[in-house]
Amino acid sequence: MLRRSVALVVAAVVAGCGGSSPEETFSLADARRLATVEPVTPDWVWPRNPVSSGSYGNEPGANTTDELLAALRRQLADVAFIGGAGSKWRDDTKLGNLAAEVWESASGAHEAMAPLRVFARGWGELSGEVIRDETIEGLGDEAWRIAVGGNGVQVTYKWRRGNLVLEAHIHCWSQCPEDVWDTARTWADAIDEEARRSA
Repeated sequence: MLRRSVALVVAAVVAGCGGSSPEETFSLADARRLATVEPVTPDWVWPRNPVSSGSYGNEPGANTTDELLAALRRQLADVAFIGGAGSKWRDDTKLGNLAAEVWESASGAHEAMAPLRVFARGWGELSGEVIRDETIEGLGDEAWRIAVGGNGVQVTYKWRRGNLVLEAHIHCWSQCPEDVWDTARTWADAIDEEARRSA
């Protein structure tokens, strides 16, 4: 009898019923809602309303002369992408851009993360000097940030939750805080907290 009970417990754990948390799954509606999380940063005032926002889908056949973008599209050609949403806030000294992208599965989103980082770093090297490229703890899964100097400072945070990939990007070209990467992290944390509530 004991042997049979142990076998049932093992079978339940293998089948995913042993108390492990289910994989987070997000929809395009979740992405649209998350894309509206306004920038929140210490000692920085942002416009209340975005200058642009909207949804977008996959464009697998789109032609481009941008080598970085073409390489990214080739790498992600077999990864099922559902769609995304984004918003942009801007004033005279800074820009904030938020993107929320939904992939068909968590494994697809995972597969996208490395090529997306290579793309972001390549773009940073073309537009300025990459001053930080590092893995980040405590922000979803596979989180990283890249900071670029040149025309002001640009900081991009990218991370994954289940099948959702999130990006918070801040570009300041005047009166940038000395710790702009930490300032941008405040917004990333606010977006991630909202994503955790949605899961």
